[in-house]
Amino acid sequence: MAMHTNVQPSTSRASGFTLLEMLVVIGIIALLASLVLAVSGSVIRASEERSTKNSLELLNAATEEYERTLDRRLTYQSTATLGFPIDPLPTTANGLRYDILSAPATSPINSQWNTLAAPYSAVTGPGLPSYSVRPFQRTAHLIWALTQSPTSAAIMQKIPDSVFRGVRPAGTGAVPTTVRHVVDAWDTPIIAIFPGREANSNGIVDPATNIDADGTIKSDSEWATAQNGGMQLSCKNRKILWVSAGNDSRFITQSGSNYTASTDNLYSYEP
Repeated sequence: MAMHTNVQPSTSRASGFTLLEMLVVIGIIALLASLVLAVSGSVIRASEERSTKNSLELLNAATEEYERTLDRRLTYQSTATLGFPIDPLPTTANGLRYDILSAPATSPINSQWNTLAAPYSAVTGPGLPSYSVRPFQRTAHLIWALTQSPTSAAIMQKIPDSVFRGVRPAGTGAVPTTVRHVVDAWDTPIIAIFPGREANSNGIVDPATNIDADGTIKSDSEWATAQNGGMQLSCKNRKILWVSAGNDSRFITQSGSNYTASTDNLYSYEP
């Protein structure tokens, strides 16, 4: 006799995600997205720093080449700052020579500098010094000078054209000058900090309190107050220091009444 087995139909639970499972998945996706954004942000920041450091290295190399051509260090005329005496004007008597003057007459930079159109008009408050103050004026003069020497100009040509910015005078119909800045990856002009002239030279004796560790007179470019565009930085080995304001576009940070160089500044060498 044949035996028949009764097969009971199987039952299955309805498929789908519970609320807890959905929250876990969403949390994982959010975590992965934040990691991707953090990594991409770091990659972009690293790329910006590399491009700026490349500009700083080329500016430094062009400066050194220009000094080799001169067979001496570049000098500039310092003004009275923080009680330091103004450098004497270059005369036959003392034999001093300044390549970068306070009011240079040998380059396209002239009295129009103090009436330039934005963004070169005055910026109030600490952090980003006014583009019309001496650090930017002297830097533009130096960049112009570096392009006048064939050997240093060849190095300057390695800097991408995209980081050069022309300086345009204010006023309707004003003719743009040939003066230019080099900007960093955050579109802030790079500035040059100049060491002072060699101390106790050319028959001029300076007080010991006015002399930096590298044997140069303390200069307003190094020691000017923050409100005047200074960062209280000392150049080393009588070398010009090129400075980028970094990601925050501020050369100076303020803590109460204290002003210091921003920690994210980039330099051609460590001051």
